[in-house]
Amino acid sequence: MRKIGRVREVWRYPVSSLGGETLASITVSPEGIACDRRFALFDPETGLAAAPEKETRWRPALFITAWQPASGLPVLRFADGAEHALDDGTLPDRLAEHFGFPVAVGLVGSGDYRFHVVSNRYKPAPLHLVTTASTEALAAITGLPPLDARRFRPSVLIETEDGEGFIENDWVGHTVRIGDADVRVTEASRRCGMTLVAQPGMAEEPEVLRGIMRANKRNLGVYATPIEGVTINVGDAVYAEI
Repeated sequence: MRKIGRVREVWRYPVSSLGGETLASITVSPEGIACDRRFALFDPETGLAAAPEKETRWRPALFITAWQPASGLPVLRFADGAEHALDDGTLPDRLAEHFGFPVAVGLVGSGDYRFHVVSNRYKPAPLHLVTTASTEALAAITGLPPLDARRFRPSVLIETEDGEGFIENDWVGHTVRIGDADVRVTEASRRCGMTLVAQPGMAEEPEVLRGIMRANKRNLGVYATPIEGVTINVGDAVYAEI
């Protein structure tokens, strides 16, 4: 295996389509990251989950972050610093104020009778890997300033020591070792409008998605599945079977 670099950041997204949380480590099984994307916002009138990449009315979602305490339900943090747990009775009013229309919180799957069950808009992969080589290549191609990895919503951001360009493309069908964990790279990550949506400290930028489409067939990063349950830590060395 060839050394690629080290883990710079690990992320978890307790509520789909909202901002996530950076952690020192994540626990992941072949089914996914613990406490990741278990909940989603939805429109109670239609029953459809939030889709910021398709509907502009949902784009304020990325100005809310979600974090998972050691026990209990995820907590939403708004731009003014206010925090509300998902079972907070005042949360529906705060969400309606934030979005300008009624919004509810649903559970993806089953297991908690307090929440309406919603269908996720897509099946999340257990892991989403992005390298700094790719984000730097995209910035160079588009002429944009250095790109914040939050645009790409990775679970693992890898700081590369060797290689340039969209190096993850070559990993599909191969094994990547992160620390002591072997993960199988299954497919490239096809990008959508989430990459251009504004977030705290980042303006809306359509050129991000245009650049990915022009330069890398709409792909940036890869999806992967661990061979068994593992823990991935910031600072772990990363090797690729290429």
